[in-house]
Amino acid sequence: MAKKKAEPETEAKEEAQLEKSEEVQDEEALIEKPKEGLATELGEVKELEEQIVEEAKKKGAFEKEAWKPKTSLGMKIKNGEVSNIDYILDRRIKILESEIVDALIPNLTTDLLMVGQSKGKFGGGQKRVFKQTQKKTQEGNKPKFATFAVIGNEDGYVGVGYGKSKETVPAREKAIRQAKLNVIKIRRGCGNWRCSCGDPHTVPFKVSGKAGSVEITLMPAPKGTGLRVEKECQKILRLAGIKDVWSRTEGQTRSKLNLLYACFMALQRLIQFKANEKNVKVLSIIEGSSKAMV
Repeated sequence: MAKKKAEPETEAKEEAQLEKSEEVQDEEALIEKPKEGLATELGEVKELEEQIVEEAKKKGAFEKEAWKPKTSLGMKIKNGEVSNIDYILDRRIKILESEIVDALIPNLTTDLLMVGQSKGKFGGGQKRVFKQTQKKTQEGNKPKFATFAVIGNEDGYVGVGYGKSKETVPAREKAIRQAKLNVIKIRRGCGNWRCSCGDPHTVPFKVSGKAGSVEITLMPAPKGTGLRVEKECQKILRLAGIKDVWSRTEGQTRSKLNLLYACFMALQRLIQFKANEKNVKVLSIIEGSSKAMV
């Protein structure tokens, strides 16, 4: 009789175990379903990312194609015949399109110089990027804004531009575009007898530039000296890639525009002067002898 009672008990236990296993399987299926849903969602997200990247690439290509060059030089650059800015600057070819500089020197830095001043008592207003002038007419005062921009890659290429307009934004755009058209290549070196490192951190020889009554002279300085020159001229020299320099100024240096133009002319003469090539050779001989003595 005990055996007969045990059989229905074992059958009940087996049925309970089967029910539990089915419940566990159902729970696992419920857990796996969200995982599958997440996987599909992740796949969709990846597809969307790929589509966005492809669209961005297409957009970039479209922006490149949007530039329609108007000069023969621009056409050569777009076709890939010219891929180096030195080809243009060494042959002194005039740049008439700002997009040429954007294509050949992509890592340019732009800065606006403090050439203006806000209104204040006794001329004590705060310095500003925009220089404001105005004309009185029967209709009222008509203001104009002017700004001075400098561009460079901090590695031997620099340009300056001046732009003015009735509003601030067009004046800034004009100045930046003009700076790109005026880009030049400068010569750097280690022209100071106190420093014989040989790195291109300063000007290779003494050079001067003049605009109006303002004359500025840049002199080579040893490493660690810094830019010993007026603050706005420091920005030009820094973007040109010069880290150490001594300077001397003469004339009405308070006329900021003439001072900036004189500084840029001095940088231009670094590459224009041929007579100073002898001085560079002499300096290199002196540097070599100093190294030998050390």
